[in-house]
Amino acid sequence: MNAIGSLIPLVTLYQPSLMALTLLCLSVMLQALLTAPLAFIKGEQAPGMPLVGDHASFSFRVLRTHVNSVESLPAFGLVLMLAIVIGAHPTAVNWLVVLHLIFRLLFWAVYYSGVGRSAGGIRTLAFVGGLFTSIGLFVTVLYRLHSLFA
Repeated sequence: MNAIGSLIPLVTLYQPSLMALTLLCLSVMLQALLTAPLAFIKGEQAPGMPLVGDHASFSFRVLRTHVNSVESLPAFGLVLMLAIVIGAHPTAVNWLVVLHLIFRLLFWAVYYSGVGRSAGGIRTLAFVGGLFTSIGLFVTVLYRLHSLFA
């Protein structure tokens, strides 16, 4: 029990990141919950089948947003956990993770609303912003790993 207790000060340094990750996970679960009433009830989509329609269809956008979230969250979460375990720079990690959360929430809001173009618009910019923050977190971890073993 003492070993776990000794980690508390380290983990406290990453509290903003852990809160952001918790909100990301909650968002993905809420998206999963919303897929049934927003995509399946009208019969526009069939569970377990390929998507029907395009970006003009709200049910299509709901399911695409959820699938995108499910695809991106595991890698992001694992890199964040690795960053914490190896003691990557807390300020850099916290900023990158909070920015990632902001970009993802913007991406979801824009995608759900259907605002802008399907490619090259605000949705793409929000997605790329989230992707760059993920890459930044990955680079931060690589830098820390290099400094630990150099």
